[in-house]
Amino acid sequence: MTLPTPYGKVAFYPGCALDGLGKPYDVSLKLVAEDLGIPLDKIEDYNCCGALEVKNVNTMAGLLLPARNLALAREMGADAVVSACPGCHYSLSRTQYYLTKYPKLREKTNIYLEKMGTKQYDLKLMLVHAVEYIYNTVGIEGIKSKVKRPLTGLKVAPYYGCLYVRPKSYTLAGYMKLRDDPERPFFMDEILKALGAEVVPFEAKTMCCGGPHVYSDVEVALHLEARILKEAKRNGAEILVTDCPLGHVAIETNMNKIAEKYGEDLRMPLAYFSQLMAFAFGHSPEETLLTANITNPMSILKRYL
Repeated sequence: MTLPTPYGKVAFYPGCALDGLGKPYDVSLKLVAEDLGIPLDKIEDYNCCGALEVKNVNTMAGLLLPARNLALAREMGADAVVSACPGCHYSLSRTQYYLTKYPKLREKTNIYLEKMGTKQYDLKLMLVHAVEYIYNTVGIEGIKSKVKRPLTGLKVAPYYGCLYVRPKSYTLAGYMKLRDDPERPFFMDEILKALGAEVVPFEAKTMCCGGPHVYSDVEVALHLEARILKEAKRNGAEILVTDCPLGHVAIETNMNKIAEKYGEDLRMPLAYFSQLMAFAFGHSPEETLLTANITNPMSILKRYL
């Protein structure tokens, strides 16, 4: 049975990350959606959202790339677009904001969309992150009802990243119902608690990881990532739980450099929140691709098998 959503008909935008380095996120999120009975219909023929960089090179391209995805979602009859990557959520939300605020820019964008063989975008979409989608569609009790492998005693630090609720003018966090708290998000905290895990105090939950600077300014990225890991460790977390493929991959791939520069005690396994959900729902480490994570969270999670 498919559950109705508070968003109407939903289209899923996976973005480049979930089809690449974030594949464990994609696979586990689909398992969770199937188990919970919530729709996750992918936008066909979607394109890269332009991430965070394109807008700095070509302003119009930085709007057109996300706008085409939004227009394709409307062609599917969608009322909302769910994205799992906060970077994608940012790009889509930013475009929605600018096209709404500036009618002439919207007109120009729609002219280009028609030239690209896509219908004009009518702005009638709500843009939703996957954490918000699950939290508001299923609810905590619905999540609890699916748990077959309680993660009792597992201490976790939920890392949302800097773009999950920012900037508020784009994401509308705090401005409308169904949105997480813009200053102290808690939806992922509650989801993890529903799995039986213990969420530790974690003041770094919305700090920037320096992901876009991983290659351009390694020292800055390492410093920011070390701060996040240090805060998680200081509060006793065993696993850093993520909802952002950019942050997840950036921290994992830099783990050795961080340990070398700031101390071995900062090493910590990472897992996507959807991987822990699927694991708690009874799926194997192989099915959830937990075994594919660079930092191997199964060194901690094996006690639940």
